[in-house]
Parts: sequence; C-alpha cells; structure tokens
Amino acid sequence: MSTAYEMVGRTAFVIANWRAEETEAASPLFSDHVANAFLNAEATEASNAIAAASPSTRYLVRYRTRYFDQTFLDKIAAGVRQFLILGSGLDTRPIRLAADGVRYFEVEQGHVLEFKRKQLELHGYAQAATFVPAEYTSVDFLALLEAQGFDFDAQTFILWEGNVFYLEYQSAVNTLIALRDRLRRFEITFDYLSKKLITKATGYRKSEALLDGFRSLGAPWNTGFDDITELTRTVGLDVAGNFLIADYANDAGLEMKVDRTLFDDYSIATFANAAGRLDTVAGGRS
Repeated sequence: MSTAYEMVGRTAFVIANWRAEETEAASPLFSDHVANAFLNAEATEASNAIAAASPSTRYLVRYRTRYFDQTFLDKIAAGVRQFLILGSGLDTRPIRLAADGVRYFEVEQGHVLEFKRKQLELHGYAQAATFVPAEYTSVDFLALLEAQGFDFDAQTFILWEGNVFYLEYQSAVNTLIALRDRLRRFEITFDYLSKKLITKATGYRKSEALLDGFRSLGAPWNTGFDDITELTRTVGLDVAGNFLIADYANDAGLEMKVDRTLFDDYSIATFANAAGRLDTVAGGRS
C-alpha cells in the first residue's frame, strides 16, 4: 500500500475516485476531470469495496458533490467572493469553479496539501486556492487564515464536506463556535449522518458492512445528529437549510430516483449567523 494513500487518508482517494467515475458517465451529474490527478489502483479497490457493501453510498456522495457544486455557483452569482473549504482533502472546486474576483481558502493538514500541490502540478494544474496547512480541530486555524489575508468582515461561504461524522462531537461544536465568534457574515454547509446510524441503535436495519467498511479505511464514524436544531441551539447559529440528500436527488429531476425511506440517514445542513444568510440555496431548497 502506498505511503501517500496512507498519509493523505483513504477516504479522500475513494471520494476522488467516485468523482472521476461520475465524470465519465453518459449523463454526468457534474464534471471533475481534475480528480484524475489523484487516481490509483488502491483507491479504485477501496471504492469498489465500499460500493459493494452499500451500493447507494457512491450515488449519494455523487449527489452531494452536485449539490455543493451548484451551491458554490449560486453563491458566486449572488456576489459572494470569499470561500473557505474546511478539511478540504482532495477537493478540486477552486480549479473547477474558479471565477473572476473569487478567492478560495483551503484548510487541511500540511502533508495532505503538499501531496495535493505536487499532484496538481504533475498533471499541469495551477494551484487555485490559498492553502492553509492546519489540523483545524487542534489549532487556531482562524489566526492562520488571517495571516494569509482572509477577510473576517467579508461575506463568506464555508464548505465542510465529508468531515463532521469523523469528528468527536465537541470538536464539531468548537469549530462552529470559533467561526461564529470571528466571522461577521457567513454561511456554512455540511453533510451529516443520523445519530441512530452512528450508534447502531438496537434493532436498526442499516448495514453493518457499511460501517465496518469505513472503519477499515481508518475513518470510523463518531458523530451523528437526529435533530440538527439541537446543534444550532448549542452553537448559536440559524438553520438556513436542512434536507435529506435522497430528497434532493429526487427533487432535482435526475434520472435515478432514490427511496427516501431507505436512505433517511444522510443529510445536508446549512447554518448561518444573522448577518450572513443569503437565502440562495441550490435546487431551490431552503
């Protein structure tokens, strides 16, 4: 197994592999040719194993990507010029969704960003974001952002994709409070799993193989929410949007329909402080 695959994190490669696969589909939900810069045999093997354990997972992740892509485009159209990608992993949006006057910041562990920089350069892509190397749950990442020219007064849109369920609950709370206390106008969008899935509630029907699959990748799920409003009350933010990814897939008029009664554990939420809410949500959802 390659050193990069272990150091960067197996799940990041799995997600990149699924993005690349979708890009080659006959009618793709989105386009991400940049993801090819990160492909390897180990990522393909791991992504196939997860898909075998839960065939719906790769499709829900692809819908997630489509939703976040469209949300970025909507926010840019609404005038947002500062974007923060927290725990960015192998995200490629700063390249794919570049726009005049728009600045992207990525916060991620230093070795991940260094690997990413090298792979992008190797494949002829220019770095399109300001990289801020930090383990954001254990350092003052906002001070590091400030040193890189991040504007705490500017309207800011924050993406927190594929992070929350891997964190301990208090780390997620502390991150949101830190943002609330420092940024004047912001929205933050993130995906999350249900608490009953995370805790494998007695008699709950979901596949043990899926949970075991992510655990085997070194990425066990730790935190889930059955009532997202409890979190907003804790951190002092407003809910600007909250819905099942399955509902988004169905409402978007896409070819593949998803049974929401079977996939009721994976959602997307958007929080905002009072000054930061723009009410522009992809697909018309709010």
